Amino acid sequence: MDNRVIQKREKKKAITVLIVEDQRLNRLILREMLSPEYNVLEAGDGRQALEVLANNKGKVNAILLDLIMPVMDGYGFMEAIRETEAANLPIIVLTGEMNPDIENKVLMDGAWDYITKPYQPLILLSRLKNAIARSQMGMLRQIRHMAEHDALTGLYNREKFFSETRRIIDDYPDVTFAFLRIDIDQFSLINSFWGNSEGDRLINHMASAVKLVEDRFPICTFGRINADVFCVCLPFDEDYLSLIVEDAKNDLRSYNENYIIKATFGVYVVTNPKEPVAIMFEKASMAARQCKGRYNSYIGHYTQAMEDRLKWEQEIANQMQHALDEGQFIPWIQPKYHLSSEKPCGGEALVRWDHPSKGILSPGLFVPVFERNGFITKLDYNLWGRVCALLRGWKDKGYDPHPISVNISRIDMYNPNIVGLICGLTEKYGISAELLNLELTESAYMDNPDQMKRTVEELKERGFTILMDDFGSGYSSLNTLKEIPVDILKIDMNFLQDSGDGKRSEIILASTVSMADQMEMPVIVEGVETLEQAEFLKSIGCGYVQGYYYGRPMPVGQYQSLMEATWIKG
Repeated sequence: MDNRVIQKREKKKAITVLIVEDQRLNRLILREMLSPEYNVLEAGDGRQALEVLANNKGKVNAILLDLIMPVMDGYGFMEAIRETEAANLPIIVLTGEMNPDIENKVLMDGAWDYITKPYQPLILLSRLKNAIARSQMGMLRQIRHMAEHDALTGLYNREKFFSETRRIIDDYPDVTFAFLRIDIDQFSLINSFWGNSEGDRLINHMASAVKLVEDRFPICTFGRINADVFCVCLPFDEDYLSLIVEDAKNDLRSYNENYIIKATFGVYVVTNPKEPVAIMFEKASMAARQCKGRYNSYIGHYTQAMEDRLKWEQEIANQMQHALDEGQFIPWIQPKYHLSSEKPCGGEALVRWDHPSKGILSPGLFVPVFERNGFITKLDYNLWGRVCALLRGWKDKGYDPHPISVNISRIDMYNPNIVGLICGLTEKYGISAELLNLELTESAYMDNPDQMKRTVEELKERGFTILMDDFGSGYSSLNTLKEIPVDILKIDMNFLQDSGDGKRSEIILASTVSMADQMEMPVIVEGVETLEQAEFLKSIGCGYVQGYYYGRPMPVGQYQSLMEATWIKG
């Protein structure tokens, strides 16, 4: 037989029909009629049919159901199937009685069609085929709906919302649209306090409020982007936007009297209809961030300053990989000083971008962007390698250089192979681990204390010196110090003076230095900018300092000239 014929028959037989009929002869007749086109399963009553469905989940495409059967009749079966995964299967009722009342009842109970005995093969097969086709079309619509809509709220999901927003903006070129982002401040706490079910109830409550914009603007779009984030795109009407915010404030205020629920709104008036919707969302998100953590501040508007910052971020993001490949990111070094002798005793490597057209760029202009987009891991690894190369070069010239410290970002610490990467660099350049000190911020320890502890212990076993940077900036500083075996503390003097009470800051700093001394742990105070600060630090026994009073970050050549006199040449 032709293979194409065989394949065609096999394809048709992928559809399975369940016959539920207590009379064996009737089942045999139906099987003979159906078997050329379909796989056939049989059951002698409703209860057996439920068992067959349970044992063949997802495999049955339609049911031919007799009404009068022992154990469980057709009516009982249709009631029972509503509680199963097969509830939406097409059911065609087979009965020997021509009765409009019965026909109406079974159709009301969920049957798709009604056929009387004796069976007319062509009519039965035609109706069965039509029922299966309708069912499959319904499934396709359901699958499409699930792919385009959020499962919890029924609103458009991110992808569908973005595409529909693109469509209406293109369809109405003369309309000025506003892109609105809405989220609930500290939504995760609601889940923590009351559980996920209450969080879901609040999300659905918000979704109902968002859908109300349809009543005023029939050409608007709205959707749930993720978690508690909703978006709306609608014709710009400043008065109506204010009304939306006020209604939402009042609605959330009355939602649960036991908890203050605050929504934040970010508004971007679309000035460039051709820009990607994802950029519109980012702009609305930037506007919303203005309100975060600010009591009684609910709505933020996208401004030109944000536009300029976004363009700058996009510009440097476009250039970052090329800049890395071309070696434009270079190390500058800020020296560290032994306070009693006031002689340099090492340094901290800080990155600079030697931009071909903009000159030397400080890290504050690009590092925060790289931290957000993940490029910081590549930049850090590049800088570590360049510092190792510098140390190797100085060793090759016969110098015995002081250690240089490099910063390890919080994102770097999520890499399970971080120890291997750092050790690989020291091995590649043939330098000892003692020459490359590693600075980790206290906040990095607090993110995942157990992982940080394991990583620090492993690095120390390999011979690296670990500095805890920004000690005192976290909320669990002493506990962190107790749990994580660091070698050196770094304290930012400016942080301790942020309180405005200089005397209290001095007491805290003096106590910290004394505590570290008892633990035989050196302290480096950075941010030292005046003689008075240096004198105070001497008076409390601080060992090391770093700051503009002693030395600013400087190019490598300048640092080498400063240090050569202190390096012992072999």
